[in-house]
Amino acid sequence: MADSVQVLRRAVRVLASFDHEHPERGVTELARAADLPKATVYRILQTLEMDGLVQQNPENGKYHLGFRLVKLGLLALERINLREEALPFLEQLVRDYQETVDLAVFDDGQIFYLEVLESPQPVKISATTGRHLPAHCTASGKAYLAYASEEDLDTAVGAGLEVWTPHTIGDLDALREDLRLTRERGYSISQEEYERGISAVAAPVMDSSEQPVGVIAITGPTYRLSPQRIAEFGVAARDTARELSSRMGARLA
Repeated sequence: MADSVQVLRRAVRVLASFDHEHPERGVTELARAADLPKATVYRILQTLEMDGLVQQNPENGKYHLGFRLVKLGLLALERINLREEALPFLEQLVRDYQETVDLAVFDDGQIFYLEVLESPQPVKISATTGRHLPAHCTASGKAYLAYASEEDLDTAVGAGLEVWTPHTIGDLDALREDLRLTRERGYSISQEEYERGISAVAAPVMDSSEQPVGVIAITGPTYRLSPQRIAEFGVAARDTARELSSRMGARLA
C-alpha cells in the first residue's frame, strides 16, 4: 500500500512539472523539475501515456499533458460553485467597464485563474484561464493575502519576493503595509508590479466563515487606468466581490 501511494505521489509530481511556461518537457527536464531519477520518470510517463494523461510529441520526443486531463480539468471547473456564481458578475463588470475581468483563487502560494473574460476593446490585456502567477506582485494575489492567514502569506513569500519590474514590492515590511492599505480600501492595486504596461485592481470574495475563497480583478493597460479610473474600478471590484460574497454565505458588516 505504501509503495502504491509513493508511486502515485511521484506521478503527481511529474504532472505538476508542466505549467504555462513549460507546456512540453523531455524526460531529463521532468526528472530535474520533479527531483526524481530519469528511469523512474520514464516509467511513470509510459503509464500516464497509456491512460491518456500525457502525450508524446513525435517530432521532438517531448511530453505534454493529454486530452484526458483537459476533460477532467474542464469537469472540475464546471463543478466549482464559485465560478458558476461569479460568472454573471464578471460579465456585468466587462459590460460596465470594458476592461478584462478575471476570477482567481489562491493555490499553493500562487494565484490560479479560474475564469478570464477579455475586454471588447481593440487594445486589451489577454490573461489565460488555468495560469498561475505570483501572489505578492499581482492585484489578485495581494487582495487575497490582505485577508488571508499568516500561513498563506508565508507560503506566498517563503521563497522570497521575486522582483519582476522596478515597481515590484521586494520587501516584506513594505508588502505588509500594502496589504494593510488594501484592507483599508477594500481592494488592492497593482501598477506594473508584475509586468510593465499592465495595471489592475482586485477585491476578495469571502465565504460563510469570512475567509477569502477567491478574488475578482479588473485589468487593463496602464495608460487607460488613470488614478481616477483605478479608484472607480477598485470600488466596482470591491462592491461586486461583496455582493458575490453574500451569495456565497458571507455575513459582511
